[in-house]
Amino acid sequence: MISDVGKWVPALYFVVWIFIGNFILLNLFLAILLDSFLEEDEEGELSEEEEARRQEIKDKKRADKEKERVRKLRKLGIDMFRSGNV
Repeated sequence: MISDVGKWVPALYFVVWIFIGNFILLNLFLAILLDSFLEEDEEGELSEEEEARRQEIKDKKRADKEKERVRKLRKLGIDMFRSGNV
């Protein structure tokens, strides 16, 4: 702060330097953040075939779970009938 130009010129210089530095840093952070959102958005877009394949897999898993549930209930019913608890 000690200079030949006075006290206000260096103070103004440092204040402007801090504001510009913060502005650049904020823009850099926002650019990185938006870039990551755009990458996720591009990954999220699937073609119709991929979406149909994914739906088929979900339907198959759901059907397999239902078959397993029915199998367990039948086994439970058979076990109860054999033990005489029915």
